[in-house]
Parts: sequence; C-alpha cells; structure tokens
Amino acid sequence: MTDYIFIDDKNKAFGKVVEDKLYELNFYNPELYNIYRARVVGKIDSINAYFLLYDKDKRGFLKTKKSFKIGDSIIVQLVKEGFDDKLPTMSANFRIENEEYYLYRFKNKGYPKLKKNRIYNKKSYNDLINLRDKIIREENFTPSPKLILSQNELDFYIEENKELELAKVDIVNDKLFKESLKSVRKDKLYRGNLSIIINELETLTVIDVNSSKKNSTLNESDFFYQINKSILEFIFYNIKLRNIGGMVIIDFLRSSRNDNLINLVKETIVKFFENYEIFGFTKMGLFELSIERKGERLKDKLKKRGYLK
Repeated sequence: MTDYIFIDDKNKAFGKVVEDKLYELNFYNPELYNIYRARVVGKIDSINAYFLLYDKDKRGFLKTKKSFKIGDSIIVQLVKEGFDDKLPTMSANFRIENEEYYLYRFKNKGYPKLKKNRIYNKKSYNDLINLRDKIIREENFTPSPKLILSQNELDFYIEENKELELAKVDIVNDKLFKESLKSVRKDKLYRGNLSIIINELETLTVIDVNSSKKNSTLNESDFFYQINKSILEFIFYNIKLRNIGGMVIIDFLRSSRNDNLINLVKETIVKFFENYEIFGFTKMGLFELSIERKGERLKDKLKKRGYLK
C-alpha cells in the first residue's frame, strides 16, 4: 500500500501518502463548512456586521449587506475557524456540492455549476437545487440555533480521493509522520550530496539550491543544469508538503540552459499543483513563480496544534 489517504480521528487529521511519502497533511474542524440556522444576538450597524448564536453557547461573526434585527433567524455557513479572541466567520452565501456540481446561494442566481472535468447529469443537477431550496426553507422554522447540514473538509477530501484506500492512523505515533515532521522543522534539506534551503517568509518563499559535488566530466554549465534537473521533483514535493503558496523564488545553480530548465519545471510542477503561474528567470538569474495555496502553511498548522515550537 504505497498510495492511500489516512484519517486520525483523535487528532482531527487527514492526508495522503504517495509512493510511501507523506504528500499532504491537513487538520479539520468538524464545524467548518457546516450550515446552520443561526439567531442574531448582536449587531454593529456602522459596518453591517452581526453576532450570531449558531450552536449552544457558540457565537460567530457575519458581515453582510442584508439587514437583520435582533432575534432574526439566518441560514449561514461557517467558513473560517475562530482563533485567539476572534469568533468564527460566517457567510450567508452558503456553498453546497455533490459529485458533479456545486452552487452558492447568491452566485450564478443560485443555480449549480458543473465541476471541472465532470459530465452533465440531470438528476445530480436537480438534487442540488432541491437541497438548496430545502436549506433556504429552514430559515422560516424554529428553534434557532440549529445545525442544518453537516459537511466538513474531511468529507470533501474523502470524496475527492475515493479511488484510494483509506487507512486509520495515529499521527503522533506514526513513523512516517514523525520523519516528515523532522523534515518540516528544518530549513536545509538534503538529497544525497544535493541540498535546498527553504526560507518561508511572510510575503514570499526563497529556495536556494546547493551541491557538494566537485568532480564531473561535463563542463560547468551542463554540470549545474544536470544538478538543477535532478533536484526539481524534490523541490516541488517539499513545497507541496509544506503547503507553501504565493510568490516563490528559486535560486538555481547558474547554467546557460535556462530555457531547457523552464520546460522541465513546466513538466514537473503539474504533478504537484493545478493552479500556478510561471514567470521565468529574472535578469539576476532567479527563477520566479506563483502557486495558489489552499489554507494555512503546514508549519503554521503544526505550530497552532503544538507539534512545532
């Protein structure tokens, strides 16, 4: 079993292992993306904001152009976890989905949109509309608060990866997780006699490529190109594992074969990411690209939960 997804119920973690390497690690909140019938318990008129009671003794924060009174019921979705002294963020523009379609209450006039690489399915389309209408009708009922629909990240993840085997693990005592955690703690990572240094800054990430190889029958430019080529998958694997996004700058070893390297980057990056933009080499010889990140960086998630200091 080299490729599989895993769940850790105790630590609320899930992820994916590919070719016996930790590929993704996420943590989930069972309330995130749930849909509630909440009650307005406070408001700030100057910024069109409301405090909502969405579960017993649990409050959330909603900003909306719509007007509500204290005591009104609203259908909302919990879209962002609370942290420190900040309340969870709620949205009246809830999103629901099934295998073929997704819809938002107020986008596209509330009608389903076909997911990428999916085929039109009339029953699936109508099922989502019926679910939307059922949720909206709940706004007129009592009591509030009430959980209307449970749908969290874990459910979505399992559905997206249903072709893979599912394993139950304990990440705290799992050897693969422990080894990966050691790697994430380090800024300098080795692959044989090659290494990369990953500097995760607030606004960008800088990756420096190094080699301790001294001798080669190739000329220096071709030698450095071969090193850059051999380290590409290692670079993008670690970007993926750490959930690094935004602007990324890679300082490859200097070579005259940058056009070849750009083509190799394009071939390699598609194995790890769907949404990215390649800008190429600057006049200073630095390689620039931008990667869309989903959620927090892995380091931030681990620090928040006490796995990293």
